[in-house]
Amino acid sequence: MGSKSSTSTTMEDVDRLFECFKCGISPPQSAVRERKRSKGKIKNKGISINGASPGSAEQPKKKIASNAVEGKNVSQGKQISPVVFYGSPHGVPPKRPISLLRLLREIRIDLAEQKSHLSKEVWATFPRQNEAMNFAKEHADVRIFSYQDHHNGQRRFLVSTYREFWRRYKNMDAKFRHHYEVIQEGLPCHLYFDLEFSRRDNAERNGDEMVDLLISVTLEALFEKYSIQGNQDWIVELDSSTAEKFSRHLIIRIPKTAFKDNTHAGAFVSEICSRILSTRGRDERFENMFIRKDSSSAEPPSQLFIDAAVYSRNRCFRLALSSKAGKNSVLLPTERFKCKDMCEEDMFMSSLICSMDVDCNKLLVCKVDMECMKTLQFDTEVNNDYRRHCTPKEFPLNGVPSDTGNSPFPALDKFIESIASIGNISGGTIFKIYFLRPLISHFG
Repeated sequence: MGSKSSTSTTMEDVDRLFECFKCGISPPQSAVRERKRSKGKIKNKGISINGASPGSAEQPKKKIASNAVEGKNVSQGKQISPVVFYGSPHGVPPKRPISLLRLLREIRIDLAEQKSHLSKEVWATFPRQNEAMNFAKEHADVRIFSYQDHHNGQRRFLVSTYREFWRRYKNMDAKFRHHYEVIQEGLPCHLYFDLEFSRRDNAERNGDEMVDLLISVTLEALFEKYSIQGNQDWIVELDSSTAEKFSRHLIIRIPKTAFKDNTHAGAFVSEICSRILSTRGRDERFENMFIRKDSSSAEPPSQLFIDAAVYSRNRCFRLALSSKAGKNSVLLPTERFKCKDMCEEDMFMSSLICSMDVDCNKLLVCKVDMECMKTLQFDTEVNNDYRRHCTPKEFPLNGVPSDTGNSPFPALDKFIESIASIGNISGGTIFKIYFLRPLISHFG
């Protein structure tokens, strides 16, 4: 087959082009900027490199309607197509078609300019989750994300930092955003809920009232089990509802606190579900939290609108500003709770389930009691490894958190305070946790 001209460059050519570059290279300006479409116009056989509709490069872009806030949170500025955004996944054999050498030379300068930046940020894509996890173990301060192909829905995985992910994600064409956070097994996480029901089969249900009642029960359980006085300002509420389906995500970010991992969060949610079930007969308000899956059923609603299946190992949970592949319903913040006055970036960062604040020093435990398998055990643990899980940019320059909290060893606190006090001068200021660490490690 002879070499093809630039007017017949296919999507497959472009895909192979980006395999030629080391995974992690930011899209060069020459690949992103709009070009005049004349004799050298690139013919598109399935998807536009610059995000235009298939088969019509001149067709104007359609705006995705907001499900919660009309026109809000839609990123402006230049947009990046999926093939530029991702590159080709690891493990795909590299190919260097001769027809693309001209284009390679054209963007060589752009790549050289970005070389210094690339060494600081991690960005790698993989066809399988285990490959992404193995790669993540070798790099600090990275997280695993998942995304779906816009056309066939095939799921792939990428590894990057939160900062680098957001830098690219915010510039991507909204119709190609089908992204998920991987809630990794064993990592601390915030409490989260996936709430949904068919509006056609449950026309009498009011979604906002159901969510408000769930929040009330959740805050009550936090106080009873962990002595945590809840606040609605901790709640991130995202919505992607349509006329046919109610769909909402809740993320509750307790200050300085998180659940030990999502299995503990799931066990706590099961406690909340048990409370609702037991209260259903005594308080008619709780009847509204139950839905029917099939409108043809003659039986009364019997299923909670809480999806209990989202607390499994390495769960993929849809990100804010994303839609499911093949769908137009974007997950956007509502006008309620924490996100009502936040900018887009702060909202996105607050919605991440595994993103810990620098002062997160307490973990909530909820597990089955080994002596009585029918009951749950509620406890707290000190998060001794909180630096590894927090957002790196939130560390102060000296590497010491601004608020280190109280020591988990009160008996040792009192002893040190007693021997360090002189007259009316208290020695209490020295037993912050970072001062106690050398003593604890020395004496075992």
